[in-house]
Amino acid sequence: MSKPRIPEIERLRGMAFLAVVLQHSIAHYSVAPGMTANDGLMMGFLLMATKFAVPVFIFITGMVLFYNDKGRLHYGRFIKRRFGDIYVPFAVWTLITLLINHKFNPAVIGDWKYLGEVWLTGKASSHFWYIIMLFQFYLLYPLFRSAILGIKERFGVRTQLTILVLSGLLYVGLTGVINDIGHWMGSLSIPVWSELFTTYADRNALYYFFYFVLGAAAGLYHASWIKWLEKVRPAIWLVFAFTFGWMLMQGVNEIRSAENGAITFYSLSLLRPMMALFLISSIMVMYDAAGWITRQAGARTNAFLTSIGVYSYGAYLMHLLTLRISYAVDEYLLIGMPSLVRIVSSWIISVAVAYAATRLLARLPFGKWLVGIAGARNHRPIRPYGKSHPSAGTTTGM
Repeated sequence: MSKPRIPEIERLRGMAFLAVVLQHSIAHYSVAPGMTANDGLMMGFLLMATKFAVPVFIFITGMVLFYNDKGRLHYGRFIKRRFGDIYVPFAVWTLITLLINHKFNPAVIGDWKYLGEVWLTGKASSHFWYIIMLFQFYLLYPLFRSAILGIKERFGVRTQLTILVLSGLLYVGLTGVINDIGHWMGSLSIPVWSELFTTYADRNALYYFFYFVLGAAAGLYHASWIKWLEKVRPAIWLVFAFTFGWMLMQGVNEIRSAENGAITFYSLSLLRPMMALFLISSIMVMYDAAGWITRQAGARTNAFLTSIGVYSYGAYLMHLLTLRISYAVDEYLLIGMPSLVRIVSSWIISVAVAYAATRLLARLPFGKWLVGIAGARNHRPIRPYGKSHPSAGTTTGM
């Protein structure tokens, strides 16, 4: 029998997608002509407020996989399904992106080699790295599953919680030695492996593992997870607020000390110890917020976030292209407006176009291969990557 859906996951997925698009809108305007240090401070605040997106997506993946686990894993079927729902749309939009950017000519043999490389690395666009990183969790799912379920079977709840906390501390510590690991692996010059820890370290699933593990724990003990969040709500919000302020000050100092008034956010990268602590707390805070929205917000708000979440994968794949449309609107109509108005307008336009396009493409008979959603007009959309089974109560989606 299928488990009931987790309604707050539906809202959380939509929230995370909206945050991703806003991040990329900020990135564009941070290098736009005429931006000042004060604009940079505003952007830094918005950027910190949206940093939760990637960790939340990984958390959702782990949570739903383990929540829906039925005790048996048919790995071949598991990977085949995710290859079709996740990798094929990614490959299609990689090709589309290259064609639009005039970086692929079918008549040139070398371009086919380049296409193969970016299909493996996600280098065709700045947001495709995430797909390559996330897919590693599916490839390695049997190992994660064996380890996590093995701990669940062998130890009591308190010991499991201790192991989870220690894993979190290990992860925070790991983010502090990534450069050292990269130097060491680079010196070994092992094909593929050395590059995974150097050139492509930002998409190495090892460096994001705890978000998946935390999601697995929440999925295995969903009722306990909800009760625990309620119990420690003041503490997690306090940690979130403190680390938010701490990291924001790092960003402020970076902007103020930058040469030639450049606006950069290198100090706010994902793979830093204090940022890792902030992101762990942000997962809990955003899940708590999604629960509040589920219970207290109106039906329209819940329906909106849920619908955004349903179509988030296809919208994610194309949103950097739809951002270009928003930039054209900005240059034609909004060039003299305050930076906040321009950023928010770009964000709204990009989300609206990507969402609408995904809904339209999903209706096509082959829509699944474009946006990861089975597309008959009257068929209920299936969330992209990470679903356990069509009848499962909850799916991971974007």
